[in-house]
Amino acid sequence: MTFQLSYLFLILTLVIVASIIARGKIARYLTVLFSALVFMFVVLNNMTLTNFDYGSLSILTLSFQLNFVSSVLLILISFIGVFVSLRYSSSPGFFVLLQFLLFSLIGIFTTRDFILFYIFWEMVLIPSFFAIGIWGGSNKNYAAMKFFIYTHVGSVFMLLAIFTMYFTEGASNFSMATLISGINAIPMAYQSFIIFGFLFAFLIKLPTIPLHSWLPDAYVEAPSEGTVFISALLSKMGAFGLLVIFSPIFMASSFAGSTAVPIALMALGVFSLIYSALVALYQKDLKRMMSYASIGHMSFITIAVGGFLYLNGSNPLASQLLYYGAVFQLISHGIIIAMVFALVDTLEKATGTRQIPSLGGLARKLPVLSFFILTAFLASVAIPGFSGFVGEISILLGSYAVLKYYLIFVLIGVVLTASYHVFALQRTIFGPYNEFLGDIKAKKEDLLVAILPLAIIFLLGIYPALLFHTFNIYLMPFLGGIH
Repeated sequence: MTFQLSYLFLILTLVIVASIIARGKIARYLTVLFSALVFMFVVLNNMTLTNFDYGSLSILTLSFQLNFVSSVLLILISFIGVFVSLRYSSSPGFFVLLQFLLFSLIGIFTTRDFILFYIFWEMVLIPSFFAIGIWGGSNKNYAAMKFFIYTHVGSVFMLLAIFTMYFTEGASNFSMATLISGINAIPMAYQSFIIFGFLFAFLIKLPTIPLHSWLPDAYVEAPSEGTVFISALLSKMGAFGLLVIFSPIFMASSFAGSTAVPIALMALGVFSLIYSALVALYQKDLKRMMSYASIGHMSFITIAVGGFLYLNGSNPLASQLLYYGAVFQLISHGIIIAMVFALVDTLEKATGTRQIPSLGGLARKLPVLSFFILTAFLASVAIPGFSGFVGEISILLGSYAVLKYYLIFVLIGVVLTASYHVFALQRTIFGPYNEFLGDIKAKKEDLLVAILPLAIIFLLGIYPALLFHTFNIYLMPFLGGIH
């Protein structure tokens, strides 16, 4: 049975309206329903790969599509929606904003029209900005404005790139397929600006160093539930853009045979991995440390996209390892980082602090919480058996076809990443107990919710083929598209 995306958007809109009418009192429960509907939609549509169009309006083509990447990200959206709803009992207004955010993300990941893509891209800013600005920490106004300015500036360049394609090609609509297919016919100067505009916007949202400085402030100042959805979902916008939009644009352009842009992407990815790890080593705030860890994890996406574009189909096996490894990294990172920040919040509520020097020996007083923190950190380090290992090892193996012996720099970043995770564990849950913390306890309900992401992390780590088997029908035509 197949449900069109038009029906899904209509139903989700009704859920949001119901939350607003009820003044948010049942928004938390409706968020679970919202997420369940998204999950059911993806599963039921797994039997076919179809373009879902509900017509056109002037130059705006209301066209949506599910593919392998968008299907995986919709599954991640449904998980985060359920996880946040079960883990937190925030202000009702927060869950209304969360539903609006999830709705916007679904639009980003499924639309096949550039103007709609831009509209949904900007819509995501609204709930994120207010979540930080209303429920954030002491420096929330600064963090919210910095987040807004950074991402909006990137959006402006992307919009200019879209208009450049439209007017220089003389197109009749903003269909992605139409505009991308015609990019090779326009002057090189315009092609250069288009590539820069999209790349700049996506690297800010990913983020890649040096376009990253909004992220630590936003993650730290946001309320814990806000940090969970921002870290797990918003960075996926940049990754999705690189994988599904920028890569086809670059490969259809006159620069397809050039290696300058792919090499620059890989260099930025390696630099981000090493730099973020070095900065994380010196952090005293556990939440800020894991913010830089998130940057390090997403740098693998930049490396994978750069390697994929460099190969340009010359090595099918390495290309598949890079592309599929990047997609696996998306869902793995989203689940792991959501679990990590939720556990940091549980730790802060139990001890009254998240400052690493003020902690110590927590395994003596909080053995269950310490176990979950240990497993979450091991997953973040990408130890075999955890989902993080699958994505990173796939990207590393695929990257060797391009980087050869330069891969040593990526491995240095991996070692540094493991170092600050182990260092933090040593000073928080191991060693002598800090008696100044007094008698501490963690809420059982917070610990029980952590079982859900941990189970998925183990399942995907032990049986990663499950992800690809689930979306096998999408992969058949998709495989032909990346060779």
